[in-house]
Amino acid sequence: MVNLFTTLLGIFRRLVSLSMTLAPFLIFVIWLHTRDLFFSITNLFLPSRRAGHVVPPGRPGHRGVWPKYIAPTIGSESRSPCPGLNSLANHGILPRDGRHITYKQMSHAIQHAYNLSPTLADQLTASAVELDQGRGWIDLHDLNALNVIQHDASFTRPDIAFCADQSFPHPDLVDRFLAQASSGESLSLDDIAYFSGLRRAECKRTNGQYSLTWSFLHEFFGRFPCNLSFALLFLTDAYFSLGSGNGALMYSIFGGNVKDLRIWLAEGRFPDGWEPKNREALGHSIAQAQITSLAIEFNINEKQKLRPRDAAYARLNEA
Repeated sequence: MVNLFTTLLGIFRRLVSLSMTLAPFLIFVIWLHTRDLFFSITNLFLPSRRAGHVVPPGRPGHRGVWPKYIAPTIGSESRSPCPGLNSLANHGILPRDGRHITYKQMSHAIQHAYNLSPTLADQLTASAVELDQGRGWIDLHDLNALNVIQHDASFTRPDIAFCADQSFPHPDLVDRFLAQASSGESLSLDDIAYFSGLRRAECKRTNGQYSLTWSFLHEFFGRFPCNLSFALLFLTDAYFSLGSGNGALMYSIFGGNVKDLRIWLAEGRFPDGWEPKNREALGHSIAQAQITSLAIEFNINEKQKLRPRDAAYARLNEA
């Protein structure tokens, strides 16, 4: 016979266990966004960093001078689906072999190289904490896990169902993405939203294992592993979608510049003399990035009319 007392005790224990599990994450979320509010407001009043001084003195990339680029050896060096991290490893700012990298190493490296606030850098690299399995470090290839950093409908890589190794970009996709630049020289927010809608529609149609079909939150947020629960996803990574969050950062950090993005995306290196276009005194914050991400996300239309080049591409692939 079911014992009511035992049932209630079991429910209580589960609730206590859940609270203890979520408490550290909730504290992290509150602390992260409280700090970010400070950075965002302070950026409004402080002068922007001067050209040539966006990357701090003493840091790789100051005055556009980056450490030597060495292309990775396929099969022996670890790389991720993220061009931002791969470029840092290819220049030796992160370990060149891409192995045994700590969360703090990644966070500090992207903060200074891309002029991000400490809060945005921490947010973008938080997935490493989930993947390190208690080791305290990860290899870049670990980020190939689906819907951590790697995701379907990527701008530069086929879905993982068709390409198990997401470490390197697909030249055809890079070309198609950059060809969307309406001005010919730089991608606008409209161009990025258009290509994101195009990729989502293509991947839904061709990939029977497309992982975003039934998960709005993964379409919309996509930076934290799903096992933290949808609620935690919402609190921790609000408004950072798969395509829109990535596109927002490329727009802010590179100004959408096609020439610079081609080198960065296709070769995994920084252009000679390059420095971030975002010059905020305390770095580009979560709140600032979210605003740009929202502008992209809410203008994505998977049923949009295709531009002539893409319509021709679609007909060719259907033939």
